[in-house]
Amino acid sequence: MSPHAITPTTTRSTCPYCGVGCGVLIETQGGEITNLVGDPHHPANYGKLCSKGASLHHTTLRVIQMQTRLLQPMLRATKGAPALVTSWEAAQSRVVSAIATAVQTHGAGSVGVYASGQLLTEEYYVFNKFVKGLLGTNNMDTNSRLCMSSAVAGYKATLGADS
Repeated sequence: MSPHAITPTTTRSTCPYCGVGCGVLIETQGGEITNLVGDPHHPANYGKLCSKGASLHHTTLRVIQMQTRLLQPMLRATKGAPALVTSWEAAQSRVVSAIATAVQTHGAGSVGVYASGQLLTEEYYVFNKFVKGLLGTNNMDTNSRLCMSSAVAGYKATLGADS
């Protein structure tokens, strides 16, 4: 073996798709993800993965990332204009301004928030306080409810209960 050969690395992590938080082992070589398997020692899944988790590593292929993943903040001057690179401060300012304008113009009910299924209970609490208390809207939902609705239907049809 060449002294300059790239050694494979395995990193423990968590699947980002739903609120279960299954453990995964990410295999990389030379900065590229080469495979992903369930972590057999993780108490949430003991090495098993659903079809979405099992195909997670396919979403990391460079050809896919370059098509779909933003690597820096971008803004359009107007609808239909090309997206141009901007600073984080300018992007955040634009989002804050757009939300404030929507609330002032159309009321708090014109704003909605869709959150991740990976938040912890305390994080959901704080986020709900922000959305309901500061923004003044009840329009909040999460991946943990919407994404899992098909699983619930499947569990009830096959197992007789959502468990």
